[in-house]
Amino acid sequence: MSKAKKITGFKLTQEMIETISNFAIDKYKKTEQDAVKARFDKRLANTKLLLKNYRLLIDHCDNAVYETDNDDDDNYGLVDMLGYLSSSASDSLKIESICRSSERTRIIVSHIDKMINLYEYYCDSSPHLEEARRYRVIYWLYLDPESKTRDELAEEEHTDKRTIYRDINIAVECLTTLIFGIDGLSRLVK
Repeated sequence: MSKAKKITGFKLTQEMIETISNFAIDKYKKTEQDAVKARFDKRLANTKLLLKNYRLLIDHCDNAVYETDNDDDDNYGLVDMLGYLSSSASDSLKIESICRSSERTRIIVSHIDKMINLYEYYCDSSPHLEEARRYRVIYWLYLDPESKTRDELAEEEHTDKRTIYRDINIAVECLTTLIFGIDGLSRLVK
């Protein structure tokens, strides 16, 4: 084990201490800002992922065998029957996991539906025509069973394709705030 060398004859001035302190404080603030931005970016990516897969999530809810609306006896019967058919405890856990996943998917889809309806209300209530267009773009790209391409939307909306992309980005940012609440606010990112 080596001993640390003792440095003698070196003193920090008050100015040096202040400079080092300010540097450390600035570094800490930058780290915090980066963390907030990373959380927002993750929420924004999650919103895009949810919208992109919205139709699949709806299909899952419509076609899942396990339904949260059924009474407990019916759901217990399904889990029990599938558990009986499984050969191990791990198979039973997988079946229960499928049921929990189905429940979570229904909750998420229900929340997304409510926030999309709220977004539609905001857009329809806005005096700015581009807000209504942004909702239509999101609707036709992600929500309607028969989607349209960005080129088709640009033609129908009598606008440039780049405007459609900007509309998507602005709408997704707004939907991120609605879906994730305070964690979805980009204004916190500096």
